[in-house]
Amino acid sequence: MTLTTRTGTGALTRLGLRRDRFRLLIWILILVGLMAAVAAKFVDIYGTKAEIAGIVQTLKSPAIVAMFGPFQLGKNATTAQIFANEMLLFMALIQVVMNLGLAVHATRYEEDQGLTELLRAHAIGPQAQLMAAASELTLVNLGIGILYALGLDLAQMPGATTAGNWLIGLGLAAIGWLFGMLALLLAQLADHAASATGMAYALFGLSYLVRMITDVQQPRLTWWSPLGWVEKLSPYHRPNWLPVGLMLLTGLILINLAIWVVQHRDLGAGAIATHPGRRTASPLLRGPLTLLWRRQHNVFIGWFLGVIVLGMAYGTVFNTIGDILKTNPTMQQVFGKAVVHSANHSLLLNFSALLTVVMAAVAIIPGLQLIFKLYGDETHGWLEALYARPLSRTRLFLSYIGPAGLLSTVIFLGGWGGLVLTGNASLTHAADGITTFEFWQGFWGQLPVIWLFLALGVLLVGTWPRGRSLAWLYLAYGFISQYLGNLLQLPKWAKQLSPFGWLPSVPVHQVEWTTFSWEVSLAVLLGLIGWWGYTHRDLQQH
Repeated sequence: MTLTTRTGTGALTRLGLRRDRFRLLIWILILVGLMAAVAAKFVDIYGTKAEIAGIVQTLKSPAIVAMFGPFQLGKNATTAQIFANEMLLFMALIQVVMNLGLAVHATRYEEDQGLTELLRAHAIGPQAQLMAAASELTLVNLGIGILYALGLDLAQMPGATTAGNWLIGLGLAAIGWLFGMLALLLAQLADHAASATGMAYALFGLSYLVRMITDVQQPRLTWWSPLGWVEKLSPYHRPNWLPVGLMLLTGLILINLAIWVVQHRDLGAGAIATHPGRRTASPLLRGPLTLLWRRQHNVFIGWFLGVIVLGMAYGTVFNTIGDILKTNPTMQQVFGKAVVHSANHSLLLNFSALLTVVMAAVAIIPGLQLIFKLYGDETHGWLEALYARPLSRTRLFLSYIGPAGLLSTVIFLGGWGGLVLTGNASLTHAADGITTFEFWQGFWGQLPVIWLFLALGVLLVGTWPRGRSLAWLYLAYGFISQYLGNLLQLPKWAKQLSPFGWLPSVPVHQVEWTTFSWEVSLAVLLGLIGWWGYTHRDLQQH
């Protein structure tokens, strides 16, 4: 057999699909199930002209535009158009997250673990692993896109067309595939998986911020963001296939750049070299806590700065959202300045209440990742050298859990603070802004939610590490139930299935300190059970 640069691509593609089969199954069930379920529910929620008329004005408000993007609705808006308005961007975000994770795991992560070197010992071409990952992403996204279209066909929403259904399916598949190709390129540029993931999410976040700011302030500039292309599909109004072509063209450029980079770098290295460290270790590295900080400080700082930027970006639209006079200049003449400013303040409070959920959900992610890293380091054998020293399990356990709680808390405070400070500074009338009291209500109101999700992660690591994915699924459900709950008219009990729904919406309402206290107590209890389980179970060493 003649060995070429891509020899073994087919075999590695089949191996990758088999390796990721359970992960892919979960993603497919979540994505396709969510799309089909919401489409079916929309027929009941927005099936009449009166129901549609009631939601149209809400969708045109700057706050909703910032969250979901602007869409063109015809004079006679249909259920399908409302569905596209609410779901396209949201589903695109989830699909992108799936692709970023799959792409980095299939390439740079396996190279970090030494698996790529083992593969190269066989008749495998140097480009085969990259091309296999690209093939897997192509098949997965295309399959999910087809299932989207078939599910929408079965839902039979009023105003839906077969062409529009397939445009949604293939459009979402294309945007996910595009970011997957971006992650494959970054996996060749970075020298380890954490850097590749960080760069991928940084560019993803930048695309989202550009989309949000331009949607609210300069809609014509939204074309500069790939996520803005999703909005241009307009599947049930004026179907536009141009964005799909742009996504495919950009993805092809990215994968060809990745191929070029993989040809010009050494195995185990990245095109962007890491700055060499010190010749001798610092005395501060003698303990597990400082060692963890040395390994992860760039990730911590990146998350902190990234969430602050996200909060500040949301804050820049405060003046657009909280200015009723721009949309109804007669309000001040009829009701007076005091009433208008009170209404502006109320709008900002409700917008901020939704954003506290967004900030809290984002802040939970790095904390959970750090908690689960304890088990990951354990299974990879990296803790063996530490346990060979006189180091107790409790001390090592707290060296991961303590920074995780602090990290998520500080990140949430930074994002929430960036949002309020930037938002208040952008207002024409400072009196309309979020007060100091309301700021701290927003902070304290979400803090026990963050701690509860982290405590759930601690419980799983200590007692059932293989169930870690349940924490991510629970977090996803909690976020979706709050983010889309009102638009989907979810019942109150459905919103209260996660900690996000246990406290009243802040800062619109004040914190219920009784509920706050028992939530914190529950988090402490779960953490203690997790600690007991970790100190009494067998360690997983490879």
